Amino acid sequence: MLRNNGLPLFLLLIALLLTACAAKSDAAMEQNPAATGITIDAKMLTGEPSFIDVEQDGTAMQLIARKDDTGNVRLAFNTCQSCGGSPYAWFEDLGDGTLQCQNCGQIFPLDVVGTEAAQGCNPVTIKDFTVDGDTVTVSGAVLKANVERFANWKKFD
Repeated sequence: MLRNNGLPLFLLLIALLLTACAAKSDAAMEQNPAATGITIDAKMLTGEPSFIDVEQDGTAMQLIARKDDTGNVRLAFNTCQSCGGSPYAWFEDLGDGTLQCQNCGQIFPLDVVGTEAAQGCNPVTIKDFTVDGDTVTVSGAVLKANVERFANWKKFD
């Protein structure tokens, strides 16, 4: 009797092992975009800020993405140039065309997001990204180079 049940039991064990391996493979595929960068559908961007969560090297990060009045994509890291290092150095959309730093309270217009002129208490501009048709890509190298900016970030805690 044990011999007759041995083959189905063996096949069940093999099926379980293959399923476990497939689940690990899928998880690795989901992490792959963060390792190689992030892509954003430019068709979804408007003049209002979009907050895009990403993880790099186990650190939660966030980007602010929007289109300016001429349709150009503007990107920034959602952490402050001046207040960086503070656990509360991120920006909230006030809904009136402005953002506010959650660390110092500074309020500024959305127009400065992702511009080279933005200095001081502003999100960190991302200059190195590509736009290919309707796809915006920020490389893994750019994310990795800025991961330390989010080391103390407490937005998701």
